[in-house]
Amino acid sequence: MRARLALTLMFVSFAGAALAGGDSMRDVMARDVNPGALAFWAGGNDPPDNETPAQARLRWAAALKGAQVLQARGRILMAAPYTRTGRWNADAKLMIDMGAAGEAAARAKDAPKAFEIGGRLYDACAGCHQTYVPKRG
Repeated sequence: MRARLALTLMFVSFAGAALAGGDSMRDVMARDVNPGALAFWAGGNDPPDNETPAQARLRWAAALKGAQVLQARGRILMAAPYTRTGRWNADAKLMIDMGAAGEAAARAKDAPKAFEIGGRLYDACAGCHQTYVPKRG
């Protein structure tokens, strides 16, 4: 649990770095969006067995940072060179909106609300992946 939390916090801290001019979509997703979503989702999940108050604070801090990353990266995904045709901007906007709602839930440490928001966030991710991620195999 501690190692996973430490890795999540490390990945989310990298997400705050400015985007490099040559970042691909895969870079943004792998470095920023996915770790941010995972960190946020951890806030709304049942806490790990024997979680200490200090670990809970770290988990919620990571969830808060993840929600903030989702908002920032959602705005970036709606702009050139990342934006796409179709439902792209609607999914990015849903990610921004759920990041904002998630930020409030994380600040309040409201696990049921974070869980609910996490489901809507998943809808944004899944909708985008179904439409834009190339099918393999």
